[in-house]
Amino acid sequence: MTDLAPAAGAHSFDWVDDVIFILDSQERFTFVNAFALRAWNRRAQDLLGQTFEQAVPQKATQEAKDAFRHALRTQERTEFDTFGARNRAWFNVAVHPHQGGVIVHVKRLLRHAEMTVPSTFDALTGCLTRAAFQIAMQDFSPPYVLAVLDLNLLKSVNTLHGHGGGDKHIRTVAHALREALPAESLLCRWGGDEFVILVPGSDQETLRALLCRTNGTLARPVPDTLAFTVGMAVREQGMAFERAFAVADEHLQLQKEHLKQATASEREAASFVTFSQELEALREPGELIQHALDRLLNLLDFDQAIYAPWEGEDNYASHQAYREGVSPLYPPLHVRVSIAQAGLVHQVQRTRSTAWSTDYMSDVVNTTVFLNQGVKSVILTPVFSQGQIIATIVLRAVNRWQTITPHMRKVVELTALRLEHALELRRAVNQTRSTLEAGLLALGVVLEARDLETQGHTTRAADMAASLGASLGLTSSELGHLRQGAYLHDLGKFSVPDEILKKPGKFTPEEWAIMKGHVQQGHDLATRIPGLPQDLLDIIRSHHERWDGSGYPDGLSGTDIPLGARIFAVCDVYDALISERPYKHAWSPEEAVSEIERESGRHFDPEVVRAFLGLAGRGLSGRDEGNGTHEPLG
Repeated sequence: MTDLAPAAGAHSFDWVDDVIFILDSQERFTFVNAFALRAWNRRAQDLLGQTFEQAVPQKATQEAKDAFRHALRTQERTEFDTFGARNRAWFNVAVHPHQGGVIVHVKRLLRHAEMTVPSTFDALTGCLTRAAFQIAMQDFSPPYVLAVLDLNLLKSVNTLHGHGGGDKHIRTVAHALREALPAESLLCRWGGDEFVILVPGSDQETLRALLCRTNGTLARPVPDTLAFTVGMAVREQGMAFERAFAVADEHLQLQKEHLKQATASEREAASFVTFSQELEALREPGELIQHALDRLLNLLDFDQAIYAPWEGEDNYASHQAYREGVSPLYPPLHVRVSIAQAGLVHQVQRTRSTAWSTDYMSDVVNTTVFLNQGVKSVILTPVFSQGQIIATIVLRAVNRWQTITPHMRKVVELTALRLEHALELRRAVNQTRSTLEAGLLALGVVLEARDLETQGHTTRAADMAASLGASLGLTSSELGHLRQGAYLHDLGKFSVPDEILKKPGKFTPEEWAIMKGHVQQGHDLATRIPGLPQDLLDIIRSHHERWDGSGYPDGLSGTDIPLGARIFAVCDVYDALISERPYKHAWSPEEAVSEIERESGRHFDPEVVRAFLGLAGRGLSGRDEGNGTHEPLG
């Protein structure tokens, strides 16, 4: 064994003469094999616990970082070939998912006819290609000014002059830039209409003035619009390239925002209108919030969206949406933290406006908790109700920098406004519903007193029906209608004479006909009250129908009987059985449950009875007011 051979007890990867290392879910080194340490001339203690980008920045090409993050996020194997400028050789990079992180295997490839050095110059403009720029940049030491330049309205040029005219416009701009820039600078055609410039030093203003003069000499794509827009940042020693790029790109997007506002596509506008309509259609506040977060995550390129309500000086996350592979939220849902110690959240509270940071690591109000989670970029937007901030929408990019554009902020702010409007609408509806319920309950209590029913029967039956309806999967809105129908189920008894309604003995056939007529009378009366939903009216009319078709007034059977009426019928009969009346003694709960079970398939819906028996098994008696376990209305 030579001196360079792995020591006894080494990892099996140490015997492989290729670069092999392991990154965890936060892109931190957890293992580096002996060959990689020798190739990089580093010690294991210098690398372990550090991110790949921090520990070996000269190796951190954008292609490699994109591959690592794709594999981390999707937990799918990724493989590509890349050219190493320092070694003047091609390498195969294979990235394998491993326990939430990745194993990276880099091996040198033998040259063959198809494997040539990447093309250095872009055929259209003569600028460096993106691949050649990334190779040349490795020898370009910071500090330097990084400028991201974007051609304005190239699509309009193509429309007016054809793609040939568009190509000519791109070549003209590129030629003007090459002529104006210092000889020691780098100029790259980064994408179709985007260029990247590196100039040694940290003098942004000199470069800005030079580019401004150049821009003034170029033909304009449309009147009153310059040929290009530029954003800048200084990359200092030790700063990641993509961090500086994100900051420069943010400045670029700020400059272009007025153009975006003027040329916003109808599709984007239609998309947001659709989003607003979707919010309006949802009834539950929780559904509204979750849908908004899901859409924001899809509309904007972030990793996590959070809804954080405020209560006094406390702030907590109640809902979240996140991409696969993103670390769990910390603090977790519903854990309260002080707003005064929450960085940008406190800024939102103080300014009552959106706060954001493209480069969160360098923000003076960043928090250690977020930094430890790998948060690189973030937007926070307040949600208001009646002039007070009630929550914050938080979007976070994890383990990567995300350029925060004015357009992104506008989308989040519009979402907060639509959410505010929708939540306010639900609040007003719920307040109205509560007022209506109070009135309906009062009416039900009056009916209860006139009918000599046991005090509390209406409330108990309504609570019990809501519990039973919730166990059967009714929505909050449907449960509200069920409770309201329970309050008014005997509305028609106002039309029954006292001598019949309060008669202690059996009814004559004529009296029984009048008594049965109360459901039709109640339904007719209720239809004259504006705004009562059909579900409520169905309970009034059909709660005396029977599963076997022998009930009244319409002789409905089976599932032709409205579900709310089937549910309430069980609860109404059960509470009547366990209650003492002038003409009967109270049954025990066990006797009443047995009677309900015997009538399954005859009087009652078998499925409703099964659900009722499940509640009874958990101690449902119907005697305690307000003991329902139903969801809150709205």
